Amino acid sequence: MPKIASILRSALCLAVALAASQAAALECADTEISARGPTFTPSPETSMEAAKTEWLKKATEIFSDATMETAKDPKIMCASQGLYSNCTITAVPCGTTPAPKAK
Repeated sequence: MPKIASILRSALCLAVALAASQAAALECADTEISARGPTFTPSPETSMEAAKTEWLKKATEIFSDATMETAKDPKIMCASQGLYSNCTITAVPCGTTPAPKAK
């Protein structure tokens, strides 16, 4: 039994070390960006997905591998109008690969 605990402890330490090295490799933009869905939709989930899509368009212009999962300080705010909603996402994009500069 002590051998299994030792193996599990080693695996946990390795996982923590890998996560720390990946987090250290991330760079973040200097400023946050905001984006909102193009229209009001009848589903809050659809509204959030639309905002994420628009935010990712802008974020990948800064870091080509930016994701919502790597974003720093994400904030989601949704406005409702009757049964419809529209969401806005504001976050600092982070990634490991800067996007090529447009000419």
